[in-house]
Amino acid sequence: ILVCDQSTNSFIAAWDKKTGKKLWQTTRVEAKSGHSTPILWTPRGGKQQVIVPGSFLLSAYDPDNGERIWWVGGLSFEMKSTPVVKGDIVYINGFGSPENNPGSKIPVMTTDEAFSKFDANKDGKLSSDESPTPHAKSYLSFMDLDGDKMYSRADWDYYKAAMESDNGMLAIQMGGKGDMTSKSVKWKYHRGIPQLPSPLIFENVLYMVNDGGGIVTMLNPDTGELLKQGRLPGGSNTFYASPVAGDGKVYVASEKGQVFVLPPGPNLEPLMVNDLADGIYATPALMDGRIYLRTLNTLYCFGKA
Repeated sequence: ILVCDQSTNSFIAAWDKKTGKKLWQTTRVEAKSGHSTPILWTPRGGKQQVIVPGSFLLSAYDPDNGERIWWVGGLSFEMKSTPVVKGDIVYINGFGSPENNPGSKIPVMTTDEAFSKFDANKDGKLSSDESPTPHAKSYLSFMDLDGDKMYSRADWDYYKAAMESDNGMLAIQMGGKGDMTSKSVKWKYHRGIPQLPSPLIFENVLYMVNDGGGIVTMLNPDTGELLKQGRLPGGSNTFYASPVAGDGKVYVASEKGQVFVLPPGPNLEPLMVNDLADGIYATPALMDGRIYLRTLNTLYCFGKA
């Protein structure tokens, strides 16, 4: 099964792994830009489902035929992290832009208003020079879905929806049928949301590591209550790798090559900091009591002697 979220003609499709024959393909109309990896979930007494984060929506599909079973709105316009699951609750964070943070929203006029007032040559497009605001002009390259370097009405619809979306961590009850937005969102949190690193749940603490600045947020996964938030020592580290847990500890690797080892629970005081002095972009892997760390130049394996 492959999810292909792109500017136009996004889809999810399945192939027979032995023959390569396409089994089905389902259009994902709302999805415009996405980098998340889908996950599999099997409801109690039910059939397995494919859980797919995408622009604005979390959707569940039947892997046998591609039918969309249920969906929940409220996600960011661009999703990059992979969701994690505890029981029947899925946790997913999304960050679109700084303007999607609380108190930073940019008002965007309706498509009809924008085109009626600013489409000077009445060609049904808004060129860069016709952009109603400096912000719209600066975002044209990101919102230009068809690549013609102008806003179409569809582009402007996407721009408005994108600017109205929220950066956030959502806890979502999986299951149901159809639009479950009003019933299934258990809680939301909107501060210190990462763009790339995925969340971690360990010892009933949900961890988020912000890309820029090394701010770690620890939440109660059942309620969304903030347990602890603060910056890891070492200043303005950048983080691309997701946090992982093993041997009763949490491991957080920075772009600079520092690996912070945290105790379980809402505690930001590292047990130790190991400096590999080489860039880390990949999430560490754990297996059989060992941790595998890939830097730009070296693959490390750490374990007990």
